[in-house]
Amino acid sequence: MIAGLEALRLWRSRRPLVALLALLCFLVLMLVGFWTYAESRTKGAAQFEYTYENRSYFNGLTFALYAFYFGFVLLLPIFAAIEGGAQIAGDSGGGALTLLLTRPLSKTRLFFVKAGLAALFSLLLTGMFLAVALLIGLCAVGWGPLRLYPGVLQMTDTPQFLKRGEALMRFALAWPAAGLALLAPLAFSLWISSWAKSAVNAVGTAVALYLVLHVIAEVHFFEDLRPWLFTSHTTYWRGLFAERIDLREMARHAAALVGFTALFLALAFRRFRRREET
Repeated sequence: MIAGLEALRLWRSRRPLVALLALLCFLVLMLVGFWTYAESRTKGAAQFEYTYENRSYFNGLTFALYAFYFGFVLLLPIFAAIEGGAQIAGDSGGGALTLLLTRPLSKTRLFFVKAGLAALFSLLLTGMFLAVALLIGLCAVGWGPLRLYPGVLQMTDTPQFLKRGEALMRFALAWPAAGLALLAPLAFSLWISSWAKSAVNAVGTAVALYLVLHVIAEVHFFEDLRPWLFTSHTTYWRGLFAERIDLREMARHAAALVGFTALFLALAFRRFRRREET
């Protein structure tokens, strides 16, 4: 019952709708940018049309990968942090948390229902974003093989090639891998939320700290700090698009993310059990 109630409250909050609309707008802007970039780089040779035989580097799978990568880095962790930050602090500020705790409901169950619902929301949002990116790539650009070159995505040091069927399989694997990566910022924001009394303060603090940690993880000056930051591991799923997947390296990053998630959840749960509602 409590799970259904929390799901209904999440839907009525309109946060899912806002996230979906924002991601859709992002994909449209990516398509426009992708189109103009392809046209300028190939001097009009890139053909954006429905075709399964498009041999251009600029095809739908390339678009989907670029869009998903930048969407994952720039937007998806932010929405995960917003959801985590709003779960506890949002209810506290409105008095809903006090009302829930007057029922025969343990704090333990309530906490894990909220955490599980937020995690499910993040996973579904990731899968929907990836599916729409692939659909737009198919309809507006046209699919073909996936070619990767050294560059902005930093996925490979040498040119690599994946056939269309193999690339689609890698996209399917990228969904749960990216979903796992979002659990760390989500749990981190839950920890922040467990201390705050206002959803605005919790979300603002969680997003700001995530962005700071993300920037630090990307700056080479902080190379020694990277292993200790969860933001250093979140884009590990890129390794799925290499010709030969380094399973040991991916397992190392996945284990680090699971560890960070468990740590943040434990800290959030400890604080949630001790907080007093008035």
